[in-house]
Amino acid sequence: MTKEQKIKEHKYKVTIQWFKRDMIDLNDVSFQVYKLTSKEENEGKGDPLNALYNLAEEEKNKRNKGDFFIITIESIETKYVIADGIKDRSTRLLYNIPTKLNKVGLVSKDKLKLGPEGYFILKNNDIKWIDINEELYVYDGPLKSNEDVELIIFDTDKDRRVIKTQHLSTMKLSFQIPQQQNQSDLDNENALNEDNNLS
Repeated sequence: MTKEQKIKEHKYKVTIQWFKRDMIDLNDVSFQVYKLTSKEENEGKGDPLNALYNLAEEEKNKRNKGDFFIITIESIETKYVIADGIKDRSTRLLYNIPTKLNKVGLVSKDKLKLGPEGYFILKNNDIKWIDINEELYVYDGPLKSNEDVELIIFDTDKDRRVIKTQHLSTMKLSFQIPQQQNQSDLDNENALNEDNNLS
């Protein structure tokens, strides 16, 4: 069987997700989230990369379905992801694509102490955890908190990220969740690595 014949017989699974923007208010902190509005799954055969870009062009014409979409094509050998939507360049980017939020942690200023080596000491019982009981995703957007909140922690399916509210910077926690797999995310502008974390 030639290479072209193998590509034609290549089977893959397609998942298309659409999201709409919304704001969530957790009393001490409020931020923009993305709500899943539709999810389609089907199967295909052929070149998965060509199928990915063809589907992306089709979905761009369906803006009435939401503000942002993600297309995932997965086979035994490969996994491709492309994401596109309305981006607000004036707000902070939290993740390279919408990522499912599990819970939010808050650390007040009086709980954050500087250790002898110049590192912040943070114990788990210093964190006020707020469970997220609906399917919400974080990506970008405004982020506001009360003055006494020093750190905001996003616990997601991908990792844990800490936002230092005072300086609008992002830090990594030492207890970051290990990655299950290493894969590439393809954006319409850039190829993004799944291990790419803000720092």
